[in-house]
Amino acid sequence: MNAAFQRSLRSTAFALALVFTCCFIASPVSAITVSPVLYDFEITPGRSVQDKIRLINDTNQRETFTLNAENFVASGEDGGQTYLDEATPTGLASWVRFGEPTITLNPGESAEFPFMIGVPEGAEPGGHYATLFFTRGGGEKNGSAVGIAEQVGVLLLVRVPGDVREDARVESLRMKDGGFLNRLPAVFELRIRNAGSVHLRPRGTVVVRNMLGSVVARLSANPNNAAVLPNSVRRIEAGWAKTLETSSGGFLAELRNEWRNFAIGRYTASVDVTYGSQQAQLGKTSVSFWVLPWHVILVAMVLLGGLIGLIRLYNAMLVRSAMKKLQRKRKG
Repeated sequence: MNAAFQRSLRSTAFALALVFTCCFIASPVSAITVSPVLYDFEITPGRSVQDKIRLINDTNQRETFTLNAENFVASGEDGGQTYLDEATPTGLASWVRFGEPTITLNPGESAEFPFMIGVPEGAEPGGHYATLFFTRGGGEKNGSAVGIAEQVGVLLLVRVPGDVREDARVESLRMKDGGFLNRLPAVFELRIRNAGSVHLRPRGTVVVRNMLGSVVARLSANPNNAAVLPNSVRRIEAGWAKTLETSSGGFLAELRNEWRNFAIGRYTASVDVTYGSQQAQLGKTSVSFWVLPWHVILVAMVLLGGLIGLIRLYNAMLVRSAMKKLQRKRKG
């Protein structure tokens, strides 16, 4: 297994771990917890910043942890990373200094790792990206273990001011589950391309209107404040729902789900997004979709049919009763 493939495996595993655990990476027998999991700095060349990371040994044994930095670039559309295969760290990874590069913790013990980022004079303006990895086991990385139980990382996003380029556009706006739904939530996928030299955090609103043009919902277009790194496309999701409570178990459960998240008809969602230090407009884009709660419609039709049948039966009974009375009068 070559070094590049090992790093690719580790970067994939770390990206998945960040998505599903947010603040820790664990295996059935051990875990490492760090906080926070992301730092976002703006540092002028010739200046430095200092901060610290809290590490908790959630394993059941005494462990030694080593801290090192690796540069990365964006990978995929879900915020993943591809780590650069550098024998000697350059760029941001080389600008990081650790107060204590290794530390030993007892089970359940926590400690703070101070670190400093010093941006040298003449550093290239724009975005610089690295991960601070805590490696369990005295600094020896076990690439074959894919890093799930052995490593946990903290993302560093650093913007160096100067002649930077902020340039972004909307690639697409679409429905995650297609244009026909039987109930909410309706999940919108906004794909944004960053063609600039620094990372961006788009801000804006998703406005949902019904067939009459009335606004029925306003949502954040970037609810998790996701960053779009340079030379990448980032997929950002926003969801419209009335409740997150759902049932499972067949027709009746889905009927309850449709009632709790009821919507019907054609809707249009439009997105208005800004980005960058100047809050430039990305431009408005929209997507239409239908919600047809067929479980509710079917039950309503059955109930309506039953009601109509009862009314007809009642009318027939009244007619028969009236006819009988008329016949008795004639005989009398």
